[in-house]
Amino acid sequence: MTFKRWPWRRATKVDVMARFVAVDVETANSRRASICQIGLVVYENRKIVDEWTTLVNPEDEFNVINVGIHGIGRRAVASAPTLPEVMGEVRKRLDGSCVASYGDFDRSAFLQAAARYNFPALDGQWLDLQHVVKQAWPAEFTAGGWALKKVCAQLGIGLSNHHDALADARAAGQVFVKAQENTNTWARDWFDMVRGAIAGAGDMRPQKASAPEANPTGALAGFRIVFTGELSMPRGVAEAKAAALGLRSCSSVSKKTNIVVVGEQDLSLVGADGMSTKQRKAAQLNTAGANIRVMDGAQFEALLRQHGHL
Repeated sequence: MTFKRWPWRRATKVDVMARFVAVDVETANSRRASICQIGLVVYENRKIVDEWTTLVNPEDEFNVINVGIHGIGRRAVASAPTLPEVMGEVRKRLDGSCVASYGDFDRSAFLQAAARYNFPALDGQWLDLQHVVKQAWPAEFTAGGWALKKVCAQLGIGLSNHHDALADARAAGQVFVKAQENTNTWARDWFDMVRGAIAGAGDMRPQKASAPEANPTGALAGFRIVFTGELSMPRGVAEAKAAALGLRSCSSVSKKTNIVVVGEQDLSLVGADGMSTKQRKAAQLNTAGANIRVMDGAQFEALLRQHGHL
């Protein structure tokens, strides 16, 4: 699909068309509420006008995998403020704003943290910039995925300190600016129109992006697939590769489902049995006589490889 270059007006002053806040967080472990660093970068008329970052004491354990990724450990946050102590600074920049993050992780982290600490959710409109990249450059990043580091390298955006929250927020914002320039748009246009934008101010639930159209001549044409959890590849990439096989990606499990792919689950969201709602539904249907194949991420990749799509 070729992205339309919309003939929007120029932003003449700092206004809602041109302002957004890029956000990134790092977490101490697999629980998304365990925020240990926040980076916020305010863009107005495609220029950075404010940056703010802080380490956060997550009041939680640090997982060796997470520490290996971002380098933040217990000692680093020993004297850092807790999340409730910094939410005033966060709200000052995010409440009522157009908030952009690379992927849905950061929005989810703030939502889960709000539930953990029992404070109101952020009042803003949230945009997943992976959807923006897919729309602004529909051909360039299809094969290799939409990882922030890869996209930045291809667009010539510096990202020398990947997984530092401020560096990642700044880079994500620059990707968004490049997308606006490439399509002759402004920030507000995307929040209003691109798939994945939030339905309305104060509503933190993202609209479901339309799944890629299944290849009618694919090896598994006519079959339905459901994804749950985090995979080694972005969800959009997994759905695109499934579509090439002829698989139709669905958001929920039913008797018509043929395959359920189970990725890494957020332990703060799943039940005591470790299963997500989708995985549990598939197991219940199979017990009742359905024939739903449940596979993990490695088995899904093997399926793709078998048919020449990986």
